[in-house]
Amino acid sequence: MQKVVVHIGAPKAASTSIQSFLRQNAGRLREQGICPLDKFLAPIEPGDSARMGPQMRSEEILVGAGSAAEKTASLADLYCSAIGTATRASGCDRIVFSAENLARLSAERDIVIAAFQQVARRFDLQVVFYARRPDVWLESCWKQWTLKVSRASPAQWSLECAEQGIPDFLGEARAWSTSLGRERLFVRVLDPAVLWGGAVLEDFADLLGAGDLDRDLPSENRMLHPALLRFFHRHADLLFHGPHDGRLFHWAESARLFAKPGQRLLSAAVRHRVLTLLSENSRALLMEFCPKAAPALMGSWCPSGTATVTASDLGPSKPVRGLALMERLAARGLSQSLRLQGWRSKR
Repeated sequence: MQKVVVHIGAPKAASTSIQSFLRQNAGRLREQGICPLDKFLAPIEPGDSARMGPQMRSEEILVGAGSAAEKTASLADLYCSAIGTATRASGCDRIVFSAENLARLSAERDIVIAAFQQVARRFDLQVVFYARRPDVWLESCWKQWTLKVSRASPAQWSLECAEQGIPDFLGEARAWSTSLGRERLFVRVLDPAVLWGGAVLEDFADLLGAGDLDRDLPSENRMLHPALLRFFHRHADLLFHGPHDGRLFHWAESARLFAKPGQRLLSAAVRHRVLTLLSENSRALLMEFCPKAAPALMGSWCPSGTATVTASDLGPSKPVRGLALMERLAARGLSQSLRLQGWRSKR
């Protein structure tokens, strides 16, 4: 039976690095009988600049018209057809693809999982799920998406999410495990104590059964300087056109306006509070799905003691006194510059 390895995310948990890793090593993987797929579920040819990222056709099905059963059938047909086509075209005995939007952490999860239940009836399916420590995951989500559409500070937003049980990595892992069987699900946790940087790529290669791969990748999704992110947040109405508008981030990254090592958006007290709110789920996730790594992670994922969150930890950032108008003018000028740059690129 054809072996298929699917990396489902979660978002903000090394997905971009894994996709770049697959693209960069497409030739070496093909030599070892492994065919990686791009975001369109097409085989990545060696040396090809394949486009990676979320699988948008699956998004169209999920948000489109139709019942849950119809969407499940459409998704299953999409994946099975793509896997079959890739197998015939490549001659490989293993297929792998990565799409972080498959780990829904949302209402559509049951539809996605039901579709992969049907995939598992036709192929030897293995599902890989990487989870990230909750405080770091929330911080990353805020800087990537939330700052563009919400007036809440990173601390306020992160604590509100944690109070609602977000992120629910445990629920995601249990849902996939219950539906597909524990033997098909491989849960890994991202933390400096066990998997970080290039180690996650080595771990993923081991799951594929691949060796001699290039792990020397450019840094992916490095955090921009916290002061710059707060500036973006204060003037999001001028600078962004929705949560997925990445023009300003690309400009800032090209200018190398990155945070220094160790710089964070959330204070130590806020981090402690987030982890405490989610500690019960985190403890269960580690014990049920990552028992070998649990002893090394329990202290950082489920901290003891208490920490006092102060008003200064929660409050939104403010411009330097007396410079608010100048800052607003600068934001307007930057917005116009980006608009002009976009207009020129389309000509």
